Amino acid sequence: MGIPGATLVRTAWNVPARTVGGVSSAVSSAVGAVTALAAGERGRRVWAHDGRAHIRVDGLTGDGPRHRRYVEALTGALRGIDGVNWAEVNAVTGHVLVAYAERDVDLDSLVEAVEDVEEAHRDGRSDAHARQPDDELARAAAVSALAADVAGTVGALIARLLALPPVPSPVLAAVAMADALPWPRTALERRLGLLRADALLGVANAAVHGAGHGVAPLAADAAHRVFQLYEIGARRAAWRRREPRLAVPGRQPQVCGTPAERPCPLPDGPVERAVNRTALGHLLGGAGVLAGTRDASVAADLLLATVAKAARHGRDAFASVLAHDLAGRDTVVLRPAALRRLDRVSAVVIDSGVLCDGELRLLSAVATGDDPDDAGVWRAAGAVLAGRDPADLAGPGPWTSGGPGEREGPRWRLAPAPDAPSDGPVDPRGRTLDLVDDHGDLHGEVRGRVRVGRSLDPLAEALLAAAHHAADVVVLTEHASTRELVAWGDDSPVPVDRLAASVRALQRDGHVVLAIASGQDRALDAADVGVCVLRDGEPADWRADLVCGPGLAEAWRLLTAIRPARRASERAAELSLSASVLGALLMAGRRPRGHWPSRRTVPSWHDLPPVHAAALAAMLTNAVSARRLAHRPPPPPVVRDAWQALTAEEAFRRLYRSTSEEPAAGTGGSRVAVPRLGRIGRPAGVGMRLTAAVRQELDDPLTPVLALGAAASAVVGSSVDALLVTGVMAGNALIGGAQRMRAEKALGELLLGQQIQTRRLRPGAATPPRPDVPEAEAFAHLRSAATEPVTAARLRVGDVIVLRSEDVVPADARLLWAGSLEVDESTLTGESAPVEKDVEPSPGADPADRRCMIYEGTTVVAGGAVALVVATAEATETGRAAALAGAADASSSMHTRLAELTRRSLPATVLGGAAVTALGMVRGLPPRRALGSGVAVAVAAVPEGLPLVATVAQLAAARRLSRLGVLVRTARALEALGRVDTLCFDKTGTLTEGRLRVVRATGPAGAPPLTGAGGERVLRVAARACPPPHGRQVPHATDRAVLDRAADLPPDARWSLTEELPFETTRGFSASLGRDGDRTVLAVKGAPEVLLDRCSRVRSARTRGPRRSTGRAEPLTAARRRATTATYRRLAARGLRVLAIAERAVPDPAAARGRLADHVEDLTLLGFVGIADTPRPTAREAVRRLGDAGVRTTMITGDHPATAAAVAADLAIPGADRVVTGEELDAMSAAERLRAVQDAAVFARVSPAQKVRIVKDLRRAGRVVAMTGDGANDAAAIRRADVGIAVAGLGSDAARDAADLVLTAPDTALILDALREGRALWRSVRDAAAILVGGNAGEVSFTVLGTALSGEAPLSTRQLLVVNMLTDMLPALAVAITPAAPGPGPTAPPDGGPVPGLTGQDDGDMRRALAVRGTATAVAALLSWQAGRLTGLVPGGGRRASTMGLAALVGAQLGQTLIARWRSPLVLATCAVSAGALFVLVETPGVSRFFGCVPLGPGGWTVVAVIAVASTLGAAVAPRFLPSAEPR
Repeated sequence: MGIPGATLVRTAWNVPARTVGGVSSAVSSAVGAVTALAAGERGRRVWAHDGRAHIRVDGLTGDGPRHRRYVEALTGALRGIDGVNWAEVNAVTGHVLVAYAERDVDLDSLVEAVEDVEEAHRDGRSDAHARQPDDELARAAAVSALAADVAGTVGALIARLLALPPVPSPVLAAVAMADALPWPRTALERRLGLLRADALLGVANAAVHGAGHGVAPLAADAAHRVFQLYEIGARRAAWRRREPRLAVPGRQPQVCGTPAERPCPLPDGPVERAVNRTALGHLLGGAGVLAGTRDASVAADLLLATVAKAARHGRDAFASVLAHDLAGRDTVVLRPAALRRLDRVSAVVIDSGVLCDGELRLLSAVATGDDPDDAGVWRAAGAVLAGRDPADLAGPGPWTSGGPGEREGPRWRLAPAPDAPSDGPVDPRGRTLDLVDDHGDLHGEVRGRVRVGRSLDPLAEALLAAAHHAADVVVLTEHASTRELVAWGDDSPVPVDRLAASVRALQRDGHVVLAIASGQDRALDAADVGVCVLRDGEPADWRADLVCGPGLAEAWRLLTAIRPARRASERAAELSLSASVLGALLMAGRRPRGHWPSRRTVPSWHDLPPVHAAALAAMLTNAVSARRLAHRPPPPPVVRDAWQALTAEEAFRRLYRSTSEEPAAGTGGSRVAVPRLGRIGRPAGVGMRLTAAVRQELDDPLTPVLALGAAASAVVGSSVDALLVTGVMAGNALIGGAQRMRAEKALGELLLGQQIQTRRLRPGAATPPRPDVPEAEAFAHLRSAATEPVTAARLRVGDVIVLRSEDVVPADARLLWAGSLEVDESTLTGESAPVEKDVEPSPGADPADRRCMIYEGTTVVAGGAVALVVATAEATETGRAAALAGAADASSSMHTRLAELTRRSLPATVLGGAAVTALGMVRGLPPRRALGSGVAVAVAAVPEGLPLVATVAQLAAARRLSRLGVLVRTARALEALGRVDTLCFDKTGTLTEGRLRVVRATGPAGAPPLTGAGGERVLRVAARACPPPHGRQVPHATDRAVLDRAADLPPDARWSLTEELPFETTRGFSASLGRDGDRTVLAVKGAPEVLLDRCSRVRSARTRGPRRSTGRAEPLTAARRRATTATYRRLAARGLRVLAIAERAVPDPAAARGRLADHVEDLTLLGFVGIADTPRPTAREAVRRLGDAGVRTTMITGDHPATAAAVAADLAIPGADRVVTGEELDAMSAAERLRAVQDAAVFARVSPAQKVRIVKDLRRAGRVVAMTGDGANDAAAIRRADVGIAVAGLGSDAARDAADLVLTAPDTALILDALREGRALWRSVRDAAAILVGGNAGEVSFTVLGTALSGEAPLSTRQLLVVNMLTDMLPALAVAITPAAPGPGPTAPPDGGPVPGLTGQDDGDMRRALAVRGTATAVAALLSWQAGRLTGLVPGGGRRASTMGLAALVGAQLGQTLIARWRSPLVLATCAVSAGALFVLVETPGVSRFFGCVPLGPGGWTVVAVIAVASTLGAAVAPRFLPSAEPR
């Protein structure tokens, strides 16, 4: 691929040369464009190419009869010219489109015809219309500005050579401010137009800076213009290529309509905020300097040194390169300004119609009779639709299958359903058709009803995943063909005719909206960024900002650019603000000069002002960032076929053919194995991995702050300080990167050892079935075919796998053969009961109801199967859910929180430095020396150790958690872990064991205990009705549950099995015939609704004395039947799976043998057995302790509401009776849903998409959410939570891959350990941050007070660095990696409540700690320093006083650190080492002199020690007298 940005640099370098070289061939058009630009664009804009012309026309904004006459006159006049093929008006762009023969028609004659019609219909209006991408004026404006820059640079060099006087700086400042500040620039644009204003400012800027000897400003502006031309050239080329497709006759808008107006102003982005801040600084700083110096030149120099160039130029460079690359892929950029708004996009609205392609797809099929069934209707309708496209179904029909010569079998036809009108498959509702069997007559018989829509575009899922990754809110429209995707929107889908209203509603809520649509011009016009996706046969939406397609590849690429655009703008804004600060420092510290500064004839890098250097750096880095997006490969296409609707043989033949030669690219998988853990475990060079890890560490919010401090030190001449800060920053990144690389290596090794293994048929072993074999057994021969063991990562679409009991399904697959197969799909659906599978097709069914399909991550619990792989890796249902969910916002990392703390402390730091500077100047210090002292104080106050503290603390916490059995996959989660206040649990396999158990046995109308005679009788008969184990595990989970419970009973010696009737779903019961002592008995168990109808008697319980007997059989009267029905319904309402238990005596065993099903009648009902997935033993206690720790517990499950509520009540989850279902959530508005998720404790019958929505709504409500689960249906919600926690187990790969933390054992108590560790981490980091920030605050306060008293800073720069090295690095790191207190017992809840953070309004503890530490440190240093100045105890002058102040400063901070963590041996050791280093530094003569110190002797050390101890004790008792922070 090469170096990203290399082609960009080569192309940009050649732009000026190509521009100059091409002037001779295009001089007339260029001169004309510049003339039109200078004339105020009053000339007529005309674009012509290859016999096609777009001519601007005034007066096309009207409507009504007069407008129609005007349009008819225009087109009629043009069509009347010989050689004109067609002419049509595009009222939106304000042009008339003409196709003509260039040999026969002159362009001027076309323009004259337009002018004549305009003159005849003129109404005095001259409209401003949208420009075509090939508009010559845009290029002319950029070329004129670039030429002016080149000329200005030449003039500046000549002026330097001739030593000519420069233009006065106020003139330069006036032009620079007009270009940089938003208010004057906006005023010029309104008056002159965007292009004229930009060209005028560019030319004026070049002229005055050329006359002012300014080469750097011209170089920065020239680079900006080169990027503009780079973009314009690509846009023009794309327009020329796509214009014939866009300007299609008969499909242009004839009426302009009213342009959409935004309901509220566009929110500011990073660039706007930076420009506004700088503008405010300009006003205040310029006014202050002017008032103080009464010299306009000095004020102007300050404005020029701080002008904000980097922010706007950096964003424009990113947008220019992005536009160039999009245009290179045939995306037409109609409005380039839209790409400058990408950095503010926070909501994406998608017309679901663009997610469909042009292929027909059956959405549902329902039989109206017994023959054919649903599958037969699906196949018959599919045969009729084969080979047709959506246009074929747009007419009235009917549509038939087969040719006229066919005579055998039914002749099917599809006819429009009379009660379901539709506009065809493109209609969002789909098209409903009746399947008619002609029978050779005219009318035929309706045999079924189908709904037809369109198939999904291969990139539909990738587009939706990119939208979720880029934006906070994603909204989809209602569409039948995208039913499986619309649930992944953040709100209920909106009707397509309400799309524009939805855009405006989001804008009113403060969002910047990007809309992707086709045929929705109003919505695209209303959106801040409108993207039209072209579809075959559909016109373009001229109100859109960008036009791409057909296909979704470029729309996907645009969505993936949103986050990089935001980061590019933030980076440019940071560079701009930093450069302005450095420019101000340069101006403040420069030496007095004459009327104008002396300049070198040939400028060097020393002449490059920071603001222009930052502008060049911002343009280069952002351009390279945008170019990386162009090198990003598009996602693999995923085409989902309806495998569940095909027979096993049809699926096998289709995939067998496709995989025998080429990869099945359209089926959601690839022949190339894509290991899901490859990104972790893939081997790479140590150097490359370390470099990548260091780069990740440097991509930290604190890096710009530290870099600014280093640059500021260098600017004022403190190169040692700059090198030290840079070294600390690099060292932090290196240490953190090495630790990150080691953790990732360990994680990769662990996860690679947990890959799923499976059995794959060897090549050539998968032979097709014989035609004479029944369908159910067609592939039974493959059970014994040769297999090979492989990992799931090596599977490909078309492979055939063999599965047995206890196997984890490695991929999505279509069953070819199934023998008594039961699959635990709780990881997919949340329901704990196993699901029976068979090979019969299940067309139109949801994934949970597809009996012929098995899915990745589910577990085979009984039987065996042979299956055909249809999807792997990201294309599986599991991978799809995780991808569509997007990812959680990473802005909540510990580094981000610490950076916010640093930013909040920066104003005090800057004010401290400014105060030191001002006080020094007042006391007579030279300005440069005073400024150096101020900068040194400010830089020394920057807590450069914070990034390393955060990294080391998180790694230490991760190591402690790994020893407890909690694997940390994402360090970011540790920050949020301490603040978690809501913990969402999946039920099955997380709170429960994921295994069925008998929990209750009852009589027909009562509930005898399991140990009573009645309960024992029910359990014993239930066990007799189960298949005998014979030393192996029985296949059915319910049978296992009954047998496990019956094993606790005394041996059933009276029973002898004769014959068994296994359970089948179609029967609803199982039975066993055997001898019970001297009689033959038929024992039966099954579904109550089935067995009650076969019972004629009921055994009643009779009490004889203190014991309860089994009673006697009595007739099952209507009253008793109602009582028994009420009994099993009560059990079911408790969330139990209920089995009815019955028996009957068999007088003639011989007659019953072989015909047991016929003899299951006239039964005696004994009672019921209740089976449930029981809670884990530790779950109830964990829920209680979570509540004690201030964490709200909720349950989110796909199981039945009654089951979920019963489990929640059993676990004592607070508010367990407040149950909300997924269906109820979908029916709520966004506000109602927000209230519901805060109130409800149990969410039942929810899909993976609804789980994601619940988690996101909780986060919107201000909750810090942890999501815990073990299944594929939990993976998406786990990914979107602040902290995702996976419970390791069979089939938990998807959840584990999405999680931040992995519990290596299925023990919910481990979550308490993780929460405790997260809170301890917060407290440790908070204490370490208090050491760093609070200590620095004390240093600044001491320096300010000392400067006020003596006129000079009491500590030198080197002494301040000594303080930071001795008190910040080792002690702070020791505190960060040491728990705040000895660990509590295993049964104790996490201490206190959720940690509020470092900078929140609720965190009064942090503010109090900073205040106490800063005050105590400053007082100790000030008193010691004053003692050295005012007493004769330590004679020797100011150096002794500063040495005492230094020693007291270090001693007071170390003392406070010891008080906070005196129990930690590591903290004690580091404090001792720091104190010893201080003593050696002060008492060693050579070293002491280097750092500006003198040896103190016993007397001096005594004074220092007394004052440091006193201040430490004061800091220890002060919090008791300060108000404590009350939680809100």
